[in-house]
Amino acid sequence: MRGLEGLRSDLRQPLKVVVDSRLELPLDARLLRGGAVLVAAAIGDVARIAALRQVGAEVLLLPGPDGRVDLLALLAELACRGINEVHAEAGFRLGGSLLGAGLVDELLLYLAPCLVGDAARGMFDLPALESLAGKRRLLIRDLRLVGPDLRLLARFA
Repeated sequence: MRGLEGLRSDLRQPLKVVVDSRLELPLDARLLRGGAVLVAAAIGDVARIAALRQVGAEVLLLPGPDGRVDLLALLAELACRGINEVHAEAGFRLGGSLLGAGLVDELLLYLAPCLVGDAARGMFDLPALESLAGKRRLLIRDLRLVGPDLRLLARFA
């Protein structure tokens, strides 16, 4: 469960969007305390939906064939609401799903100057390449240091 943030073109006010297939977002989450929150889910748990609505969240059911939120349908819904720019702060599952579905135009990555070993979780949950012919090339648009971290902005070639 991770979030997307959409910017409405008319008001330029962010709409917080939580992609939560199984409606596991805690009802006391800080995220729910301020401003509009849209929870995109894949299951129609009536009691959980009512509880989330009670604390001010809007719940949108968008089940995909794999039991997870249909991300293309979510982006289409956001577009219908006048949201034309989406920033995803995502873990490796949502990030991988967005990349795998071809729904990412640009990557903004922050890399810390440390090594964590091969047992660490990867940046994106993507299937292993069968050959290097399947790689996706990136065009580096900007590269700079932010404190000790490396900030990298890239688009797909």
